[in-house]
Amino acid sequence: MREPGRLDREYSPSTVARDPARSLRLYRTRSDDARSRPGAHTTVRYGTESGERCHVFPAAAPGTPGPRTPALVFVHGGHWQESGIDDACFAARNALAHGCAFVAVGYGLAPDRTLPDMIASVARALEWLARTGPRFGIDPERLHVAGSSAGAHLLAAALAGGAAPRVRSACLLSGLYDLTEIPRTYVNEAVGLTAELARDCSPLRMPAPRCDSVLLAAGQHETRTYLRQHEAYAAHLAAHAVPVTARVVPDRDHFDLPLDLADASTPFGRTTLNHLGLAAPTGTEPTREGTVTSAR
Repeated sequence: MREPGRLDREYSPSTVARDPARSLRLYRTRSDDARSRPGAHTTVRYGTESGERCHVFPAAAPGTPGPRTPALVFVHGGHWQESGIDDACFAARNALAHGCAFVAVGYGLAPDRTLPDMIASVARALEWLARTGPRFGIDPERLHVAGSSAGAHLLAAALAGGAAPRVRSACLLSGLYDLTEIPRTYVNEAVGLTAELARDCSPLRMPAPRCDSVLLAAGQHETRTYLRQHEAYAAHLAAHAVPVTARVVPDRDHFDLPLDLADASTPFGRTTLNHLGLAAPTGTEPTREGTVTSAR
C-alpha cells in the first residue's frame, strides 16, 4: 500500500537541498559548454535499445600519438525517470584538464524502460567502452566510473552482475541501494517496481561490485533515508572486502555534490581526483577555464 507523506519526503532530495534549481542550471550550462568544444563525439550509439547513447570526450585529439588515457564514465541521476546525457557532461572539462577522457552515459528512462533494462544498458555501455575505447584514445584497462543518485544505483547494480567488465574505481554519490520502500512512494508511479523486483534490483542484496575500490559519498544535506542507505552500503562493501572510502561531505546536498567531481578547487573534488589517481601535483589546480595554474 502507498504510504504518502513521510516516505515521499524521505525519497525527495529537494525537500532538504538548499538551491536545487541553481545546481540543475549549472549542470546544463557546464554541459552545454563541454559539448560545444572541438573533439566531442556526441550522441554516440553504444547499443540498439532506446536511450543507449553516450557523449564521448577524448582527452587527446583523434590520431594524436601517445599512450591511451584513462576515462571517467558518468551515469546521471533523476529517479530513473528524469534528466539525460545532455545535462551530464558538467565534469568533462575538469576530467580533460587532468588528461582523462570523459563519457556521459544514457540509459533511457521510465516508464518506457524498466530498471532491469537500465541496469543492462549501463553494463552494456561499460562493455562497449572496454571493447571500443581505443578508438577514442581510451585505455580499456583504466575505466573509472561515477554516478549520482539513480546513476549510483545503476552502476552498483551493473557492476555486481557478470555482464559489465571490472573497472578501476567507482565514485558513487547519493545513491539508493535498497529499493524495497520505493513501491510505496511517488517515485514508483513512473518506475513501476513490484515488491519482488525492488528486492531483485537492490545492490544491498547483490554480490559486491566488480571494481578495485569505491569512493562512496553523500551530502550533509540529504534526507535521513539517503544517509542511512549510504551507511548501509558502506558496511556492505566492507563486509565483501571491497576497499571503500565513505564520506558525508560538509556543506553539500544531493544536487550540488556532483558538481565537485574532479574539481581541484573544492575539497571533495580533490578527494575524487585522488581516488581516480588524477590528483594534480602539489601547488597546482585547474581553473574554471580548465587550465592548470599555480595555487596562491
